[in-house]
Amino acid sequence: MGCASHPPADYRHRPERVRPQLGWLQRLGQRLQGLLEQSPRRLHGRQQRFVRQVALFARATEVEDDDSLIEQARLLGERLRVTGFDDAQVAQLFAIIRELSGRTLGMRHFDSQLVGGWILLQGRAAEMKTGEGKTLTAVLPVITAALAGLPVHVITVNDYLTERDAMEMQPLYLRFGLSLGLITHAATPVQRRQAYGCDIVYVTGKELVFDYLRDRMKMPQTHPLRLQVESLKSTRLEKQLQLRGLHFALVDEVDSVLIDESRTPLIISGTQGNAEEQAFIETGYQLSFQLGEGTDFNLDRDRRSVDLTEQGCETLRRLSIGLGPLFRGSIRREEIVHKALLARLIYRVDQDYLVREGKIELIDPLSGRVMEGRSWERGLHQMVELKEACELTQQRVTLARISYQNFFRRYLHLCGMTGTAWEVRKELWRVYGLAVTPVPTHKPSRRETWPARVFATDAQRWAAVIERCQQLIAEGRAVLIGTQSVASSECGSGYLRQAGIEHQLLSAKQDQGEAQIVARAAEPGRITLATHMAGRGTDIKLDPVVEQAGGLHVILTEHYESGRVDRQLAGRCARQGDPGSFEMMLTLENQPLRTLKAKSLLTTAQSLGLTTASGQRMALSALRTEQQYTERQNYLARQVTLEYDLRLNELLAFSGSTD
Repeated sequence: MGCASHPPADYRHRPERVRPQLGWLQRLGQRLQGLLEQSPRRLHGRQQRFVRQVALFARATEVEDDDSLIEQARLLGERLRVTGFDDAQVAQLFAIIRELSGRTLGMRHFDSQLVGGWILLQGRAAEMKTGEGKTLTAVLPVITAALAGLPVHVITVNDYLTERDAMEMQPLYLRFGLSLGLITHAATPVQRRQAYGCDIVYVTGKELVFDYLRDRMKMPQTHPLRLQVESLKSTRLEKQLQLRGLHFALVDEVDSVLIDESRTPLIISGTQGNAEEQAFIETGYQLSFQLGEGTDFNLDRDRRSVDLTEQGCETLRRLSIGLGPLFRGSIRREEIVHKALLARLIYRVDQDYLVREGKIELIDPLSGRVMEGRSWERGLHQMVELKEACELTQQRVTLARISYQNFFRRYLHLCGMTGTAWEVRKELWRVYGLAVTPVPTHKPSRRETWPARVFATDAQRWAAVIERCQQLIAEGRAVLIGTQSVASSECGSGYLRQAGIEHQLLSAKQDQGEAQIVARAAEPGRITLATHMAGRGTDIKLDPVVEQAGGLHVILTEHYESGRVDRQLAGRCARQGDPGSFEMMLTLENQPLRTLKAKSLLTTAQSLGLTTASGQRMALSALRTEQQYTERQNYLARQVTLEYDLRLNELLAFSGSTD
């Protein structure tokens, strides 16, 4: 990236990328370019030369004092501002950063981390296996970009990781004279503006996008030239804004932020409603009890759908006579009753949401964490409140919205890192222009993958899990058990208690103590039962006794919505060359079968018998087919979100405004 032409970082210019609409020939060219860029060997030669360059410069840095190195780094940053991220100068700067990191933090970068940092400066996604030190890797491109004068946003998946990573790396940033900002959900508007004014700011994706939307709502114009004209008239608007533009973004766990969380747009909403609206919602909820399954509506729990029949629509029309003007329109009354049926029959406590202190809190289906401040739209949230006998809140209306895809495509320089990006490399390239480049591990992996097993019932599956735990406890090892939901975790906890096995439970209900629970998961004889939360972020350091006995053992009891998330859980063990093992113990009970292929595979498995090797293979294939179906549905949901956002922007542009 050439920094010489990079726009200034201030509230007047607020630079961001404008992506043009591509024709079919341009899209074809982009796809062909993606095939070339995604080759694992694409940059192998440059990576090797770069590492050798860093090693060459490293010899000189070892004998220099701190002040001399910092002055050299400052001068290199000024040159990078003019020349762009030239390999030779970046290598010299990386050598200085590595040397000062060793002196300041007591941690020196491995060659694999140097390669990862270089890949990030190329505007790519670095796939680094879990435990390879992504937090330390990130400081290489972050300090380089910040010294070159670019405001840097380091984007993480939750507040805990945001604060932890910022505090761990703060001494090194301060050593280079760089200011560091930190934004969590609790930050005030004044604190946010101060943080965004720093050279480097750590922030979660949701907080960043919401701050961007709030800025957009304050701006009467969004065209760059019009904004500058407005700023010439008065500086009042500039003092209200928070972001200085979208310059350089480094996304930690890039697949989680840019893929998993992008299915639904981020929306700033306001309350709307009165007594009449509230009565309309309550009446609609009561009407749903007067409809019959199979006659007035069809229910498909596996696909999580409810469809009103023609008879149901007629029944509703008849029941609504005399209920007031809000029930006269067929679309409105059918929609509100449909929401009531979804709340009653599809959405489940401890799986889709929690009830805490009389409030409904949504659970992220992929991370297993509570989504603070989030609510469902168009009356669904109020229907769930009625179902759980909570105080009814007012309906919310959309004031501003943007999809993750539309937002992150606007960064002038976007890069990211994760342990599991290869499966979604095509989508990352097509949507964000991010090519995925695998990074070799520092040490060879010692993870053992044990044969997967499928059981007919939950009870059989948990009996096998308990037997495995007892065996490993006797060996002095530790076990991490992964589940899909809060309800599954509590069910498994009940089985473990009955067997007299002490364990720690980690789910959305215990999210405050997540780091402490996960960090201690590798102590001798320790059993930890966790939802998806254990799959990200917190390092699990092996106790010497556990390491000697064979390391941490991870058991996956249910397929997650994506095979990548399965890999994330497996990545909790055998990190950085440590020993460890992983196995899957799955069940067919309550398993939705939504595809013809999965149904036929399962029928074959049952006819062969689950005690046979062939039956096990067929059952595993059936469960994997269902997981692939879910992955496909989630992909289509992301596509719909992006296409709707783009159409909405076109309509706004036609009317003389933008989002």
